[in-house]
Amino acid sequence: MKQLLATGALGDCHVVAGEEGLNRVVSDVFVTAHCDLATPISTGLLVVLDARELQPNSYALDVALRTVRDGEGSGLVAVNAVSATGIATRRLADRFSTALVETEATDVLAMAAAARELVLQPAVHQAAMMSRLLRGLDRATTVDGTLALASEILGRPCSLVEASGAVIAGPQVSVRPQALRQHAYHAPDVGSGGEPGMVCPVVVVPGEPVRLWLVCVLADGDEPIQRAGLDLLGVASWAVGANLVHDRLAMERDARHRLALLNEVVGSGELPDEAILAQMATFGWSAAGWISAFHVQLSGPVDSNWVLVNTDALAETLVEVGIDGPLIERTDGWSGWVCAPTEPAVGDYQSLTRSLYDALLSLVADADGVSAHAGVGRPATGLPGLRAGLTEARQAAALAGAGARRVAVRHIDELGIQRIMLGWYGSADFGRVVAAFLEPLTSEDSDGELLRTLQTYLDCQSSATSTAAALGVHRNTVMKRVDRIADTLNVNLHDPDQRLALQLVVRMHRLDQAGR
Repeated sequence: MKQLLATGALGDCHVVAGEEGLNRVVSDVFVTAHCDLATPISTGLLVVLDARELQPNSYALDVALRTVRDGEGSGLVAVNAVSATGIATRRLADRFSTALVETEATDVLAMAAAARELVLQPAVHQAAMMSRLLRGLDRATTVDGTLALASEILGRPCSLVEASGAVIAGPQVSVRPQALRQHAYHAPDVGSGGEPGMVCPVVVVPGEPVRLWLVCVLADGDEPIQRAGLDLLGVASWAVGANLVHDRLAMERDARHRLALLNEVVGSGELPDEAILAQMATFGWSAAGWISAFHVQLSGPVDSNWVLVNTDALAETLVEVGIDGPLIERTDGWSGWVCAPTEPAVGDYQSLTRSLYDALLSLVADADGVSAHAGVGRPATGLPGLRAGLTEARQAAALAGAGARRVAVRHIDELGIQRIMLGWYGSADFGRVVAAFLEPLTSEDSDGELLRTLQTYLDCQSSATSTAAALGVHRNTVMKRVDRIADTLNVNLHDPDQRLALQLVVRMHRLDQAGR
């Protein structure tokens, strides 16, 4: 009220009473010639009363004041009153803390319209900002484009951040992770330095936990932006979510095309080699020179989306360690290869496996429960060589995954007797033998706890203490499980021959599971 009166929009007015109400917020302006208990009053409404028809010394102003007070209006402006306001009315305004203002105007409607235009200017400005955003979103089809548009309209930088506060897209900002909540809001301490700001969650898939937020860090004195900007940021967050879904679908589509071509390369399709080479060229893949193929197998809490999201990061890491070539996503990992103009030296495979190991170790360092096992094939030439190398790499990855290490990389030439074992297990006869022998254990071991204990116990050379440390349980727990396993399988684990046979069966079972 105080600011509105100072603008002069209500003419040469003066406050008659109710000065304590001058700090009330005016939400709208309403013109009437009669204001009684039947007049609808909303919160913050300023009533402009045309008082020319009021009788002197009537109770009309008292009724109007009570109506404004009861409806939580912001004040009452009496225009062109025919008599001075009585002392009882002024006391009533003071008691209600409702501002009572008197003024003169030739055109009451024009004066009220001018005041209303000022009052609604923030909402009009906000509507103009929203209209500008909606029009601009037709052209802003990327996350960066949407953030740039929102930043331009708000006049403050807008960024996309994840749960730790790290910036995913947009200008670099420093955000307190505690400020990232599940709902949109503005707060005085969004920035890590205590700066005010606005935060809005980005919903990519409804029902999934929120992992990304739009953040706009403000400066002191930006309260008007806070009031208008949060709704704008909310609309921008939906646009960013749509951008991210579009990017995900595009990645999945491209990944399906690359995987389909990979299947053709390894021989599961019907295209001739010339057609395969032509399609490889369109993807920028080469089968020229000497090719060393690799195969990465993931296990743990991963899915095809996890693979897609981490493909670019793995590709960058591989280039950093000297592995620069195609990287094709599969639902459970990646396949790829590198080309060299000349035949690699015999010892070069060690450098390749070490570099691949370093890259995978970096990939899963912060991914709880995720394991990565890879294999490398022999170097060979041409498309037939690539096909053979990918097959060998897959075999080597299966054997690398048979161990207990979280990250392991094996070259096909390192495997020796394990390849013979894998081929042996590939026979249907031996597969039936292993399945039948372990069936009493697997049938009552629904969560695989006993089988894992047996594998670890045999790997630890039948040491209950080492097994307990590896499994994170008490030694007595291991001994109880081992006794139960021996009774279930009807074997004597103290007999070296029976223990060797059981270890062979368990290793074969593990190799089969890793190769599936």
